[in-house]
Amino acid sequence: MNVKTKINTDVLVIGGGGAACTAAVAAAGKGADVTLVSKGKIGNSGNTIMIGGSYGMDGASAYHKFKIAEADPGFTKEDLFRSICNDGFNLSDQNMVEQFVEESPEIVYKVKQWGEEAGQRFKFYRPGNWDVTGRGMGTSLLKGLEKTGSVHMYEDVAIIELLKNKERVTGAVGLDLYRGCLIQFEAKEVVLGTGGYQPYSLKNTNSDMTGDGHAMAYRAGAALADMEFMLFLITAVEPNEMRGSILPVICTFRDAFDYDPVDRDGRKIEIPEQLREMEKTSEMCKLVHIYYYGKAIREGRGTDNGGIYFDFHRFTDEEIDKMFEALMDHFDGFYPRGKYHGNDILEYKRIIKEKRRIEVGLSSEYSVGGILVDENMRTGVPGLLAAGECAGGVFGANRVADAVTEMLVQGYKAGEVAGEAALTEEKTESSEESVKAVLEGLDRKLSGTGEIRINSVIREMESTSDTALGLWRDEEHLKEGIETFEKLEQTLEEVYLPSKTLLYNRELLRLLQTENTLLCTRVAAKMARMRKESRGLHLRTDYEYIDNEKWQVRIMSRLEEGQDILTTRKPVVTRIPLRPAEKVDYETFILEEELGMANMEEK
Repeated sequence: MNVKTKINTDVLVIGGGGAACTAAVAAAGKGADVTLVSKGKIGNSGNTIMIGGSYGMDGASAYHKFKIAEADPGFTKEDLFRSICNDGFNLSDQNMVEQFVEESPEIVYKVKQWGEEAGQRFKFYRPGNWDVTGRGMGTSLLKGLEKTGSVHMYEDVAIIELLKNKERVTGAVGLDLYRGCLIQFEAKEVVLGTGGYQPYSLKNTNSDMTGDGHAMAYRAGAALADMEFMLFLITAVEPNEMRGSILPVICTFRDAFDYDPVDRDGRKIEIPEQLREMEKTSEMCKLVHIYYYGKAIREGRGTDNGGIYFDFHRFTDEEIDKMFEALMDHFDGFYPRGKYHGNDILEYKRIIKEKRRIEVGLSSEYSVGGILVDENMRTGVPGLLAAGECAGGVFGANRVADAVTEMLVQGYKAGEVAGEAALTEEKTESSEESVKAVLEGLDRKLSGTGEIRINSVIREMESTSDTALGLWRDEEHLKEGIETFEKLEQTLEEVYLPSKTLLYNRELLRLLQTENTLLCTRVAAKMARMRKESRGLHLRTDYEYIDNEKWQVRIMSRLEEGQDILTTRKPVVTRIPLRPAEKVDYETFILEEELGMANMEEK
């Protein structure tokens, strides 16, 4: 096993979506030589392509700085800051929230300008946001890279591992999937913009998330944080050709759309009325769905697929028609009439009118935790930065605001910091030992002689994640889950790959990705077991209260001599004090506290 090509650059950016693209643009803007590497097509892979909503800034910036007359100047940076911290159950590092709030307007507006130059459509909503499709965002990012003009781009190259020299990250080894050869990238600074991870069996449209950046950074010495917090959302289970579509939750955001949530026997799942209203007004509705629908599923009231039903028996055909007309009106100009990301809205309506109910599930949309970074996107490992969904710290225990904005503003910051640093640093070559370890690891995988195939490992990882790390957790299932994840990691060493070539070896790629996803899931389960309370998106049947006495802290993990070493620390506080040290009933808290930042979209 040998490296075929060596590429030298100032800044190596890994990823193909929003964080990676804006990082590349920003680093190049500082005068650095920049190389951008993506395992898919840049701007058309990962989660960016599947964006189904909005991104934006505070209304005051939109109104005063960018002269958008329709914006709401009453929604200020301070309002946005407080909403993120409070809705995140006070676990956000407030220096990270400040970076998000203060620096997002510039890059948000810049990306909009790129998109308009590329002929993309943006639809404005108060307070300061735009709706955009995933394809529109991808095209906008490509226009930004085109305008920059000096970024070297490598597509369909999967980064296998980071390289180091002593404590410093110095580059990475990539596998060119279509040429079947290895490329060694040498860099002064490396930026990860690789997205999140999803270990569950029900995938949604944001499904190309395998935790590659998390795992590579962790093995390189960085810490992971807040991995127990996973955001779930309503997802289609039927019809089969739409399984995984987020169309059902998009429906619930429309004022004209209504339904009754019912269990497998047709019994209504009761939700307090003021919380049902959040579906139309707040991102917090996703937490409400997890809590109440998840509780019904936990009690054995779920469908055979572990979901619930949207029930329409009390509506006439004419009323259902009006619901879907409003939905299609919303998508006009973004998709052909009656379509959403290729989904047939009219067929969805036909099934609902025929059966009067339709099955939905809860799938993982976004991993809130990630690589521990500071407000400059530094990981603490020299030469390594991370941004976007693969990083953690902004959203605490529950994501509100826009993940699209997060990836853009953090990516741009990481690129600026890396670009400036690269101009003054001396280059450090990767150690021979570091390169050799990567090559030997690949050799072992390709030469395995066991009888286990990677698909069986993936299926067991997913089913275990559903049980141990799903909507509601408990001590018994978390303990069993951790044991299973660790056993599966050992099983990976016995996986047999029928193809021994590097040329588009899909099973090899799946093995590499599963290794990374399993690492993330193992750490997440350990953090979930350690956190003996319910907070934000982490719900426990055996600790159903918020414990601000002991657990108003972030959990972090580092890899030391092959072991996960978990520690805690209080969130960084700059403006908003932490909650009083007391235990609070979870349901009372979400009912009575001033939570529920308004959707970044006018209804």
